[in-house]
Amino acid sequence: METKDAENQTITPETNPIAYTLSVTTPDEVVSVVNSPELKPASRPVYELTRNVFFVGFMVAGKTSTSRRLARQCGLATIDLDAYIERRERRAINQIFATEGEDAFRAMETEALAEFAHKGPMLVSCGGGIVLREENREILKQNGFVVYLQVTAEQAVERVSDVSTRPLFKDLETARKTIAGRLPMYEDVASVSIDTVGKSINVVAQEIQDILEKEGVLCLRQK
Repeated sequence: METKDAENQTITPETNPIAYTLSVTTPDEVVSVVNSPELKPASRPVYELTRNVFFVGFMVAGKTSTSRRLARQCGLATIDLDAYIERRERRAINQIFATEGEDAFRAMETEALAEFAHKGPMLVSCGGGIVLREENREILKQNGFVVYLQVTAEQAVERVSDVSTRPLFKDLETARKTIAGRLPMYEDVASVSIDTVGKSINVVAQEIQDILEKEGVLCLRQK
């Protein structure tokens, strides 16, 4: 699949993986977020990041939705690592798990994380298991500001509409055990922890924006 950028040039995963990944998911974000953030309405302030912002947390915590919302309202570039891997490999993550196993996927995940850790600064939405490898945790801590989005197992179960796309998701008890096992690793890398339970994406995004501005990670772009 191919798409077109703001100058009517062909975008492929090889020529522009960031724009390609975003455009496949939400075409309107290609111009406003990646290629030409300055084309956003003049009435809306445009910001810039001083370092990468990584979003971590259990599946369906809202990492991708929140990073995209923040990207749109601040004129920032964003990438979803899981989506990027799927576009690059041209197959779904559950297919990678089924044919090559979890270890192979985790190696791809580490490669993608290391790649985008040095492309920024940008908003990077990470897969739920990104913290399982110590190498990944070090990359996260050394290359940006890490936002840990907290979600309960009960709410995760409510949010998962199709478990077939979640190779490590089975049931409520499994979700509880997985979250409990990963909690120390999420907390180890987190620069800030945000409770998402009972909050809309807009509310969570605004809360994170306020924190990033206060920490000097997000600043108004100088004209």
